[in-house]
Amino acid sequence: MKKLKKLLWGATVPLALLAVWYISTFTLTVTRVELESDKINTPVNIVQITDLHGAVFGKSNRRLINKIKEQSPHIIVATGDMYTAGDEGGKTRAVTLLTALTELCPVYYVNGEHDNSASFHKDLIAGGVRVLDYKTENLDINGNPITLYGIDNVYYSPTFDLYNEFTPDRERFNLLAAHICNSSAFADFAADLTICGDTHGGQIRLPFVGALYDESRDLWLPERYSGVYMKGLYPLGEEQLFVSSGLGNRPYPVRLFNRPEVALIVLK
Repeated sequence: MKKLKKLLWGATVPLALLAVWYISTFTLTVTRVELESDKINTPVNIVQITDLHGAVFGKSNRRLINKIKEQSPHIIVATGDMYTAGDEGGKTRAVTLLTALTELCPVYYVNGEHDNSASFHKDLIAGGVRVLDYKTENLDINGNPITLYGIDNVYYSPTFDLYNEFTPDRERFNLLAAHICNSSAFADFAADLTICGDTHGGQIRLPFVGALYDESRDLWLPERYSGVYMKGLYPLGEEQLFVSSGLGNRPYPVRLFNRPEVALIVLK
């Protein structure tokens, strides 16, 4: 009996760790953010997805599609890295997913560094997805005038300035979509809301500490540093920045306390 108890106790810890890993890495969550603006008269539901990296949630990503459908989105914005460079299967899955989502509502897309592919963009356009490579969409959603700007940068020069490409109408609600965050340039542009991805929220997060590591900056415990935006909603001057931790993983299939995320942004 003692040996049996010892064996059971010895199995409990690895099984618990396995369960935490599985839940953190493969089960979907919805992050809901509500923002108020004098420019919005009736609620607008924006779903952001990002950094899929070719991941699959159910057959043909049906669990992911259903989770997005449950949020009753008016628009869906995908902010890049929907597959990992070189993964042709992931590329096909990303095209299939984004094309399927156009049956729910308009889908807009900006690329990241991994899915910056002319053939991928061509396939998305053929599937009805709006590819925003420095394009502007003037939308009317439930009587709300919203301008969506999309940029395709995979890096930023020291002289990067959004005003070289866009002239925002401050009477409209201005929404900027980018893969990689450039907080100083975005603050200067002063879109009412900027949405980004890229960080994966650090993938591994620790209670009371946040992200363990930021690969792009080679920083351990990056959220100790001012101006590092990893996951969630942040003030950006008088406007707002939202960074989604995304859906997939790279280079390892490991998340911790940071489940794959569908972001629902409700404008009021």
